[in-house]
Amino acid sequence: MANKDIDHRAIEKHVKEINKAYQRAAKKYPVTVPVTGKGFTTSAGILGVGIEQDLQLVRLLVWLSEQPRHGFAEQAAYAEQSGVPLEDVQVLAHALERDGLIDSMGSFDQADAYRVTDDGRVELRRLAQLRSDPAARHRYATDAFLRWLYTTAHDQRPTDPTVFLTTGESHFAGDELSGTELHYALARLIHSGLVGDVSTEPKTVVITIDGIDCVLSGATVSDYLNRTRPGDYYSIIGTNVVAGSQGKVEQHNHNNAFDPSAMREFAALVQQLAPTYGMEPAQQAETSATPKSSPRRPAVRQPSQAESVPPSIP
Repeated sequence: MANKDIDHRAIEKHVKEINKAYQRAAKKYPVTVPVTGKGFTTSAGILGVGIEQDLQLVRLLVWLSEQPRHGFAEQAAYAEQSGVPLEDVQVLAHALERDGLIDSMGSFDQADAYRVTDDGRVELRRLAQLRSDPAARHRYATDAFLRWLYTTAHDQRPTDPTVFLTTGESHFAGDELSGTELHYALARLIHSGLVGDVSTEPKTVVITIDGIDCVLSGATVSDYLNRTRPGDYYSIIGTNVVAGSQGKVEQHNHNNAFDPSAMREFAALVQQLAPTYGMEPAQQAETSATPKSSPRRPAVRQPSQAESVPPSIP
């Protein structure tokens, strides 16, 4: 007689694997909708976006990657070594598992044991590239410091910027930012008007109204500074600007009413009268010179004195 017992544990494991596959697919190929508004153009890095801004997630993934290739490591072991509470480690592990970066044993006796997946190793390689990319580090330092300054002192009170280096936000892709990188980030923020330099001793800075607007907009510093602004609109009648706003105006005039025949007639008249002024032949030639493209009028013969006197009538 056939065994009709149902392996519920195998079914649950299979369903769990299907859900993970769907979650990984949604993570890799998210549905994107074009968004227009506020004139922002969202920038996209060639290396994508991952867990580089979360120090705890990066540290747990790196720690798991240092375990044997096909071995599993338990959450309790990481909690003991890192000093992170076990409850927080469980949340971090679930987040990494949801993104398909780690996988669990799936058994009831070792449900808290995990190992890095193939996608997780791809993410580790991407993190290593980010750590050695100066431009990516600078962009992160600029964005992270501005967000930290808003959270710390959105009331615009003077704040020591070096305190930022003691926080978790000062780590990028698992690596700590240096004081020089903070200095470059501050220089960019102050130059763009998002942060103000109080010029006290020790040095303190304040977030400006534009800096607050940048943080509240949700855009990065680069996207905020490169946002499109509404242009100037003008209504022009003839040569008068009757409506508009102050700004740079460039106007192109095309005069289609110009008649070149008047210039040709004037040139012909000068040529006709030149002998009467006692001009030398060379001067007459220069005066009567006309462009090759302009048609030349036939010379008008001056009537002699005899011809100008009407004949007498007998």
